Amino acid sequence: MKTSSYPEVIYNYRQPMVSVSYEYGEIDIKAPLIFPGIVPEELSYQIFANGDSINPLITIKSKTTELARAFLPQGVLSTEGRKNFILIIPHHPDFSSKKVTFEGVDFGEIFLDPIHIVQQPLTIAGLVSNTLTDEILTDIDVSIFLENELLQKVYSKNNGEYILTISGEYKDEEALRIIAGEKLIFAPFRRDINFENTKNLKVDIGLGPSQELADLGNLYITNKANVHFRDKPHIGGSTLFLLPKGEPIAVEQVSKSLYFGTIEILVSSGNRVKMSGWLEREDTDLLFFDNIFKEQEPNNNAL
Repeated sequence: MKTSSYPEVIYNYRQPMVSVSYEYGEIDIKAPLIFPGIVPEELSYQIFANGDSINPLITIKSKTTELARAFLPQGVLSTEGRKNFILIIPHHPDFSSKKVTFEGVDFGEIFLDPIHIVQQPLTIAGLVSNTLTDEILTDIDVSIFLENELLQKVYSKNNGEYILTISGEYKDEEALRIIAGEKLIFAPFRRDINFENTKNLKVDIGLGPSQELADLGNLYITNKANVHFRDKPHIGGSTLFLLPKGEPIAVEQVSKSLYFGTIEILVSSGNRVKMSGWLEREDTDLLFFDNIFKEQEPNNNAL
């Protein structure tokens, strides 16, 4: 049988059939949150990628829940090493932000390990001792004030240690002050503090005169408040300080009605600076160390 023959090739100009398979999906990030202490009412969390710590891919603000969850478009995370991170930002002054790095995926789910969000209030801790003898002092009142407002008061423990804890909302305050030893015969310890660079301060409290001061002369103590401490004994001298009741002074010279001696001033760095001057003899009493407490009975609220 003879087949038909055609003088030319016949073209139908149809495009070939091509099958393309394309897979697409979001990135679903899940980060369990654990709050061992208090729970802030709100928090924010941000996702950063590819080592960029300036421009977040997404920022989410919400009520606090036990799961931080974020959805991202496909392919925005780095899949090479832990170059991505989530930043948890609690909206509470007692908390600090928490950063957790992770390795990304092109798409799909990412389950992070549980993230512990721990409360970090402001703390001041230290040791209370007798400056002259280095003896540990127990049951000594230690208070922190904001100007004239008492924020907290505690008592030194049997080992002389104390710890004050206040809310992080006071971190930027410039009028915080520690006052300690108000029930001793000495003038109370006073020191201004700030939390500009840290949330945890160490402040050791030394009460009474130092050995260096005692070596200068006999120790006396002011017996009333607002004692004039002058630069010169005669008329025309200026008052350097108004000394509080209980201020120790090492007497080096004695005149008919005046003492010349040296006092110690506690400066903001914690160092003691010595200054010399004159004061009335009748404004002082000889200092005895038999009992440095104003009251005999210990405080029953000691920690």
